[in-house]
Amino acid sequence: MTSEMPVKAQRAKEALVKRLADQPGFVGVGISQNPAGQFEIVVMVVEQTSPVLAKVPPRWQGIPVRTQVGGVPRKF
Repeated sequence: MTSEMPVKAQRAKEALVKRLADQPGFVGVGISQNPAGQFEIVVMVVEQTSPVLAKVPPRWQGIPVRTQVGGVPRKF
């Protein structure tokens, strides 16, 4: 990332992890910066049919959220 991640994005990410951590198919949450320079939350799931997808909001605490398939679930 070219600029430092805002505290608001970091806190939003942490809150979303707490909300989704026990959901089947959840892998993790990250933050990326889109080409326009805006930060977005990326929710990683095991597969396109993971039940957790129904619980992922399009925006979380004012920050856009997208999903990405891939990875192995982590233990929290």
